[in-house]
Amino acid sequence: MANKAYIIGSGCISPQNTTDENYFFETVIGANTDHFSAIEPSYKDHINPNMLRRMGRAIKMGASAARIAITEAKLENVDAIMSGTGLGCFEDSEKFLLAIINNDEQFLTPTSFIQSTHNTVGSQVALIMKCHEYNYTYTHRGFSFETCVMDALMGLEEGKKNILIGGIEEHTPIYVELYRKANKLNSDNSHKYFEGKTNGVQMGEGAVFLALSSEKQNAHAAIEGISLVYKPETSNELLSKLNAFLRLHDRELDNIDLVLFGFSGDNNNDKLLRELLPLVSNSSATAYYKHLCGDYHTAGAFATWLGNKIIEKQNIPHTIRINHHTKSSINSVLIINEYLGINFSFTLLTKC
Repeated sequence: MANKAYIIGSGCISPQNTTDENYFFETVIGANTDHFSAIEPSYKDHINPNMLRRMGRAIKMGASAARIAITEAKLENVDAIMSGTGLGCFEDSEKFLLAIINNDEQFLTPTSFIQSTHNTVGSQVALIMKCHEYNYTYTHRGFSFETCVMDALMGLEEGKKNILIGGIEEHTPIYVELYRKANKLNSDNSHKYFEGKTNGVQMGEGAVFLALSSEKQNAHAAIEGISLVYKPETSNELLSKLNAFLRLHDRELDNIDLVLFGFSGDNNNDKLLRELLPLVSNSSATAYYKHLCGDYHTAGAFATWLGNKIIEKQNIPHTIRINHHTKSSINSVLIINEYLGINFSFTLLTKC
């Protein structure tokens, strides 16, 4: 794989005010009881109004985040677009299925059906950019965005210059209610997810796109590597694979400046991360992030955006800290993400 993928542009739409360049988590907007809802910007600032009326929420969020990333990167086009999503355009899928029921399977309009597929966001971004290059969507549950990162690293190694990657997820009232009835959500607004005192999560949503380049340009941070771990049985196994991943990049846990944990707030799912936490807290600053965005399939995209911003600003917001280790400079951020206690990933970001 490529040695590094330089992050030259980023766009993030989330439950926090992340489209405001002056905001950096000085305060945190909590969940609406048991779920987070994204703060949606004025979409007409990023997308042609004539296209907006035919777009669902996931498409609007994804296309806007992609436009923000491309504008920041000062790119007209890219060599590839890779999108990750667990649920795809769930709202449009729901609309089409409800229309089948309500209209007795007759007189159905095709718009919701056309826009219900997982790859709609990636294709809409390509249409807006007039990009006819490689375009792929990954829907690998909790590995959806991370697989995009792996594909992008290989693409840059093969000679591509600029690649756009993203993670997109949306929820609907019906989807939230189904999770609520299944007792998979909780309403604990203490924000201390790393303590693991409750069962269930606070569901989230959002869209993140990153413009990656094989050249440094004006990048502040780069993705140096990523590793996926499926269903580790013990924290020792997870730690062993983490150390192997770091050694592959000539690093040790002791010289990582910040470890960013993907605690979901679920007592059962977070068990291995809670056991891993004290093993890294002695030497590194530690923080967590899902109390900002909620738990969803592609929350790793939000974490990568956040890690990039922390390196750029050389500041760890007090609202995300677990311990209070201080570093003279933040040269490396290790993201340890987890989804449902099944999908674990390590992502290493380094300062340029």
